[in-house]
This record gives sequence, C-alpha cells and structure tokens, in this order.
Amino acid sequence: PSVGREVAIKVILPQFANQPEFVRRFEVEAQVIARLEHPHIVPLYDYWRDPEGAYLVMRWLRGNLRASLERCPWTLEAVARLLEQIAGALTVAHREGIIHRDIKPDNILLDEDENAYLADFGIAKDIHLRDASLHITGEIVGSPAYLSPEQIRSQEVTERSDLYSLGYVLYEMLT
Repeated sequence: PSVGREVAIKVILPQFANQPEFVRRFEVEAQVIARLEHPHIVPLYDYWRDPEGAYLVMRWLRGNLRASLERCPWTLEAVARLLEQIAGALTVAHREGIIHRDIKPDNILLDEDENAYLADFGIAKDIHLRDASLHITGEIVGSPAYLSPEQIRSQEVTERSDLYSLGYVLYEMLT
C-alpha cells in the first residue's frame, strides 16, 4: 500500500504450507519465476513463508485470454500480437530449461491494452533441476484439453509440449 501498487498474492493455505514436498515445489515455482526475465512473463515481486502459509506476490492483471475470448472474437492482428508475445516468453523460459506444461487461455493474462503475459508456473518442469523428487512423475500433469500427446502418455516433456499447447490456444483464438 505504501507505493500504491495493486498486486496479486498467490496464497498457499496452512494445511499445505507445512507439507515439506508441497513447500519445496512452491519454493521452486518462486525460483523459476524469479529467474525468468521477460516483458511478457508475469513478474514476481516477493515470496515468503511463515506458519500461516506461503505467498507469492506478483503483478496484478485483471483479465485473461479465456474471458476475453468469451466476450468477443479477436482480430487476426491481435492474435498475431499475442502469439508473438507468448512465443517470446516461452523462448526465454525454454532457454532457461523451463517447460511450462500448462499453456492455456486461463494462464495467459491480459492488461488493459490486451498485451499478453504468461502466468502460473506452478507445475513447470525445470530440466536442469537435479532433485527428481520435485518433478511430478507417473501422472498426467496439466489441463486435459491442452495436453500434448506426450503429456497424455506420461512421457518426457520438451519445449515442443508447450508449443503444441500454444498451437491449440492459437486454434481456439482463430476459430
């Protein structure tokens, strides 16, 4: 409040904040977001954990692509701009070894000018992470409608998995 900025606070409830595996995954999410510097990735401002829970403080964006698509169709020019912005964000994530694994309209946030921002790295996979216990394995991870074939088969995900999901989002925007 002292600087007059609205923020979004992702809250992990106390019943989960004391589960070591859940806390480690949450901390990895904070580290992943902090590493990813790109104009179209929702920035992380702060992170903390206390006995009451765990918290990520991020930029507040009021809209998302899903809500926008439900209101009205997008022009080809607007679709191309969004695709360029999100593809650029994914390029940076992939260069850092991060596979998002949940590209969908709900995780593409929009500002008042309909600029796009990639959000929610909660189930992202860091291919450089040595601690395999932090990776969810043996189960399907992501939103069913947007899963790549390898995700459905619980096979190894790569950058192509995110591109497949982005292609599905593009198809929805165009149709």
